[in-house]
Amino acid sequence: MDTNDIQIEQRGDLAIIAVGKPMLTSMEADHLLETLRSYHTQTGCARFVIDMAGVDFLDSACIGSLVTFLIEIDKIGGKLMLAGCQKSVAELMKTTGLTAHIPLLSSIDQLDDLDAGTDQAGHAA
Repeated sequence: MDTNDIQIEQRGDLAIIAVGKPMLTSMEADHLLETLRSYHTQTGCARFVIDMAGVDFLDSACIGSLVTFLIEIDKIGGKLMLAGCQKSVAELMKTTGLTAHIPLLSSIDQLDDLDAGTDQAGHAA
C-alpha cells in the first residue's frame, strides 16, 4: 500500500481515513498502522474513523493492526470506528467480538448523526 492508497480528511477533532485497497493483508497492515500513528503524533487527533467501503477482505494481520492502534488510542481517551464495511468485513468484526470495542457505522454519512448528538443507532445521546 502506498501513500496514494490512504487519504486523510480532518473533520473537527475527527480524522477520516479512506482506504483505497479492496484487500488489506499483512503488507498493508503495517502501512495502515504507521499512517494512523503518524497522523496522531503530528496532529494530536485521537478520534479516527476508517472508511472501509471499498474493502472486501481483511486478514489477521490487519485485524491485529487495528487492535494495536485501538489499544494505543484508548489509553489516551481516543476512539476508533469503522464505516461502510462490506458484509464480509462486518461479519468478521462481529465474529471476532471486535464490534464491542470498535463501533461499525453504516457509512461515513452516519458521522453527521453522531455530530448531531445521536448514537450509532440514531437515538438521542
